Amino acid sequence: MGLLDLFNSYDKKKRKSHFKNLFFVAQADGDVNRSEMDLIVGLAEKFNMSTKEVTAIIRNPEDVALLIPKTPEERMEHLYDLVTVMMVDSQIDENELFLCKSLAVKLGCDEDTVDPLIRDLIESALKGVTPEKVISELMYKYYS
Repeated sequence: MGLLDLFNSYDKKKRKSHFKNLFFVAQADGDVNRSEMDLIVGLAEKFNMSTKEVTAIIRNPEDVALLIPKTPEERMEHLYDLVTVMMVDSQIDENELFLCKSLAVKLGCDEDTVDPLIRDLIESALKGVTPEKVISELMYKYYS
């Protein structure tokens, strides 16, 4: 297996792990509604995941290991996606919020900054700030 193959294998595992986390947030309130499913399927397409891969993760999420993004930028992108899924149905369920915070810690965020970071992500999303701008601003605020 060459270096490119190793990179592609890791990248694929990382995308599957992220999709699994997104699906867990969507189902944390006990109901994956249409807007949540549309969003996570759209993100899966953006990750170049096949329908077969998506279905396999939904049916057997325990088969997908949690992979921690290597860079703070990737972690912030993942958190942004998680919060977006949480908010897509215009309701923030406490189970979804708890899961987002737990995943933030698992993804390597400092426990002391998780609450303000998630709050900032929510507020930015409500204001309609573009993902690129949110991520850039919060990277500066929390990682510089």
